[in-house]
Amino acid sequence: MNFAGENINAGFHLFDYGDSLVIPKSLVKERKSRYVINPIYRFAKFFFVNYLFTDFVMTMNHERFGHGYRMIEAEGEITEIVYNLPPPFPGSDFSYISYNISPNETPQQQLAVKFGGSEANLVFSDILRKNAILEGRFSHNFSFPYLYGSNDMPGYTAFVTNPWGDPNAYRNLINTFYGAEKLTREKMKTYSLIGMLTDPINFYAFKSLFFDYLIKGRHSCAVKMIGLSPRLKYLPRFRFEYTPYGPELVYQNYFKLDSKLLQLNVSHSDGTFAPSWRVSLNAWNLQVKKRLSFNLSGQIWQQPTIDYYINGEGHQSEGLGGQLVTTLNYDIISEKHIFGLTLQSGYKSSGYALGEQLDKGLIIRGGLTFKLGNNSQ
Repeated sequence: MNFAGENINAGFHLFDYGDSLVIPKSLVKERKSRYVINPIYRFAKFFFVNYLFTDFVMTMNHERFGHGYRMIEAEGEITEIVYNLPPPFPGSDFSYISYNISPNETPQQQLAVKFGGSEANLVFSDILRKNAILEGRFSHNFSFPYLYGSNDMPGYTAFVTNPWGDPNAYRNLINTFYGAEKLTREKMKTYSLIGMLTDPINFYAFKSLFFDYLIKGRHSCAVKMIGLSPRLKYLPRFRFEYTPYGPELVYQNYFKLDSKLLQLNVSHSDGTFAPSWRVSLNAWNLQVKKRLSFNLSGQIWQQPTIDYYINGEGHQSEGLGGQLVTTLNYDIISEKHIFGLTLQSGYKSSGYALGEQLDKGLIIRGGLTFKLGNNSQ
């Protein structure tokens, strides 16, 4: 999920850069009719280009790298992925993935498969949000991707009543697993609405698209934070996350010190089922030398028992666990971080962490970093 999230973000940055170079913001510049013609033109461009392109990419992330990843982890097999056009296009319906379930799949792995689609888009939106806060700007081309990704889980939970939908299927499965009808749709809907309304980046996404771009013809809007001092800024948000042992409430805190960004998350179970907690810390743009910088990501958790099968063998995680990942960035072209190399390495103990495998093991990833205009990835 992290691999997909990083590369999809890079794809949207390339799309945004190409849009800023090739596609004009206005067709008419002098006549009074520009106040009518230009917004209609920009809306048509968004509807027939951004809307369709983003829906396809984000839906595939949800199905293939979300549900599909958790299914493959549980030793299942993907048989089909069907993409349907979004409303209001003809034949619009929910897209879906079909798969064969492994006979070894545990109930908690089945739960992970059910919430895996929204989980993948949470991973994606976390990366996009971090980039926007670091840059201090939010492009209109990122608005729909962010609104789709960050609100995939709460929006799906709050507004989709289909009993076969992921949130309702998850709720029924976990109530069955614990043997009690404790997790209600009303409770999850409340968490969802609070999460959507208390996410400040949702506001910037709407503002960037509907006001700055559609009405004013601007490419992006500024991302404001709460000033704690001339150098230190702060931005809070709340969300909930599904896990294999029940929902967790997550309190996210972003601190921006000059060009450095810190994120402190505190999570805990909502009291419906088994108790759990998690504390995580992320830091970006920690400069070592002119060409060398690093990011740091660590978390520690206390979780109830999770049973899972990997490579045909039964495993179990329980209690304290953690994860530590370091990302080294080396700038080949150091001016404004135009082009460089990235190496990410770390270790995760057994247990559940957003976007990672359930089993313990080393984490090794690598890639290229580049910057186009004001957009970095």
